[in-house]
Amino acid sequence: ADTKHSVLVHGNEDSMNILVTGSAGFVGSHLVRTFDTDDTIYGLVHDRPPRDDAAVWVNGDVTNFTRMLEIIVHYEIDQIYHLASRPIVRNCSVDPLGCFQTNVMGTVSILEAARQSGRIKGVMVMESDKAYGTGSVPYQEQQVLRPEGVYEASKACLHYLVSCYYHNYHLPVFSVRSANIYGPEDMNFSRLIPRTIIRILQGEKPQITTNAGEFIREWFYIDDACRWMKRLMAIQPWGQVVNIGSGQTGSVRALIDLICTSMNVPNDTEEWTS
Repeated sequence: ADTKHSVLVHGNEDSMNILVTGSAGFVGSHLVRTFDTDDTIYGLVHDRPPRDDAAVWVNGDVTNFTRMLEIIVHYEIDQIYHLASRPIVRNCSVDPLGCFQTNVMGTVSILEAARQSGRIKGVMVMESDKAYGTGSVPYQEQQVLRPEGVYEASKACLHYLVSCYYHNYHLPVFSVRSANIYGPEDMNFSRLIPRTIIRILQGEKPQITTNAGEFIREWFYIDDACRWMKRLMAIQPWGQVVNIGSGQTGSVRALIDLICTSMNVPNDTEEWTS
C-alpha cells in the first residue's frame, strides 16, 4: 500500500508530478525536499523507511517493471529522477548479481515504463564518475569509461541504456555523473567523510586503505548536487551525459587533514589492507 505523509496541492498549470526513486537514500532524501511547493513529489521507497514527510511516499521495487508502469500511469508522473541503486562498492563486489539486477535492470525497468506510459516529459538517470576508473580528475564527459569493479561497471552500463532509449525511442532522458557527494545525513559509513568524522567522535584514529592517501578525488556538496540535477532537467540535455562537481580536487590525505583540523584533533591516520 502507498503511504501519503503529505499531499502537495497544485497551484498552477505549470505544476509537475515528479517521481524520485531512491528517495529514502542520502541524495534522494535531500532532493525531494528541494522542489517547488506547486509540484507534487512522489518518493519511491523499497527496503528502508522514508526520513520525513517531504513527499507522497510510494512503495515499490525498481526491478518490478509492472509496478513502475503502474505508478507512472496512476500518479500521472511528468518527470523522473532515477537515483535508486546499490551504492556501497564492497557490497556490490560481494553480490554482483544483485548489483546488476538493481543498478542495470532497475534502470531498464524505469526507462521502459517511462517509454510505455507515453506521458513522461523528462527522465534523469544517476550514473557515477566511478565509471571513469583511474582517469585523472576532474573528469570530462569525453573521457573513455574504464570501469573495473562491479559497482563501476554497473554504472557505466547506464550510459548506454540512456543513449539507447533516447536514439531508438526518442525518450527525453539524460544522465548525470557526479563527483563524490558529501553532506549532512549521509549514513553510509563506508564513505570517507562520514567514516572519518564518526571515528574521531568515537575517540578512534582516522583510517584509510593502504596507499590510498595520495588518491586524488573531487567532492561535491549535496545541496549543490541537487540544485544542478534540477537545473539540468530544465535545460533538457536529452540523450547526453553531464558531469557535475565542484571542480576542486585534492588528495584523500589532505581531506582527512582538513577534517582533523576542523575537529581540533591530530591527524594520526592508520592504514589498513581491505
